[in-house]
Amino acid sequence: MSTPARNENDHTNDYGAENAVNLRTQRLKRQTPRPEPEPETPGTEDDSASAEYDTTGHDQQFADPYAVGQNALAANEEPLAEPYPVRSGGGLFDPETEADTNPATWGWRGKLNAATGLRMLPKPDSAEVRFRTSITRIQQSLPGCSVVSVIGLKGGAGKTPTTLALSNTFGRHRGRGVVAWDANEATGTLGDRAARTTDPELGPWDVLEHASELASAAAVSGVLGRYLRLQPTLDEVLAADNSTIRERGIGWDECAALMAVLRRHRDLIFIDTGNNPLAPNWLWAVEHSDLLVVPVLLRRDMAQQAYRMLEGIAARGFEHLVRSAVVLTTVTPESDPDLEEGIAKEFGHLGIEHVIRVPYEPQFATGNRLVYDRLAAGTLEAYTNVAAGIADLLSHSAYGRTQTLSDSYAPQQMQRPPDAPRRQPRYSRTESHPQQPDRYADPDSPYPRREPHPEPTPLWDRTTNQPKGRRR
Repeated sequence: MSTPARNENDHTNDYGAENAVNLRTQRLKRQTPRPEPEPETPGTEDDSASAEYDTTGHDQQFADPYAVGQNALAANEEPLAEPYPVRSGGGLFDPETEADTNPATWGWRGKLNAATGLRMLPKPDSAEVRFRTSITRIQQSLPGCSVVSVIGLKGGAGKTPTTLALSNTFGRHRGRGVVAWDANEATGTLGDRAARTTDPELGPWDVLEHASELASAAAVSGVLGRYLRLQPTLDEVLAADNSTIRERGIGWDECAALMAVLRRHRDLIFIDTGNNPLAPNWLWAVEHSDLLVVPVLLRRDMAQQAYRMLEGIAARGFEHLVRSAVVLTTVTPESDPDLEEGIAKEFGHLGIEHVIRVPYEPQFATGNRLVYDRLAAGTLEAYTNVAAGIADLLSHSAYGRTQTLSDSYAPQQMQRPPDAPRRQPRYSRTESHPQQPDRYADPDSPYPRREPHPEPTPLWDRTTNQPKGRRR
């Protein structure tokens, strides 16, 4: 049998490289954990072992439960691709350009729609459009738990009505999760001005007695509603303790425990503060606030007190709260409207940019309960626009700070302080003069010596079952 002639151009037999690999038959193998390196001894170095575990360039090890290989799990060292250019906005798919197709309900367009059944839209620059935009801003996402303190040093400045108006506005347009908290030491008026109360009227000491269990991981959010007063606008009120006979009031530790409970179950807290800037509860509220709201009547004395208060807050190291504060000015019948420009200029020296004028609401000064739907239409519109600005400020501050899911302060179960000791009455109710003692050791006492009454003689002899002294 003759062998085929060899082709001089065929160099297959002379090729000394590796054989070709069939990729279809390859499988990823589960890698064994890398053994601990043994101490090297001279003359026993195993070249094969060192070659097997050579990890040059792959010093960092990753968990590989699916055995995809460390190369696939390592960080990508390739440069990142250029991001897509950001659109300038105003396009067809921009959410802010979506038209509101609801018909107008304000003004002559609203009256014409109601009378004829038309669906005329409001003007783009009308107050109704601004009102609808404010509602959308109020309903924006606010991560974490935000705290807004309504502060002032002058009684009658409108802190309590402002707290309720803002809380009711957020509750009406956001739903549950909004709480107005009266953080006065005692005898606050927030519970008396709220539209609705409960029976019995529970307060902060009732929450503090169950603070440990309400702040625990096993707490149910609905349990806290037992201690709050649900309003018609779906926000809730934690009223102050109205007892005037306790040994102490709400202080720093009590405020910290109450906030640890509230922030676990609610999203937005409005704090109605007192008038003492040196009280522990007032200082706690300022230090733990995300935003300050300062109601100021257009009077020189009230504006001056508010200016000094904000100066003191900035001196304590909270300049960021002063710069972002919202000042609400109101022209009352006894106010001077000419002071508005000067007051805004003075507050501008502190870096305050948000000085907003809100209309005068007569129901705020009556002292009666405030029902949100009974307020004037101009008041509702104004506080809705103010609430929208507050929501924007809270959103910026919330995204700028680090949010935590737990509080470092774990409240302990507390006992409400007992009533103050009652003074013993000097006289009893049935006697108009001091009772004379029966005996006196001093024989020269001006009071006559009173002898004890002799024991009465029994009239019946129980042994004979006959009256004593009777002859048998």
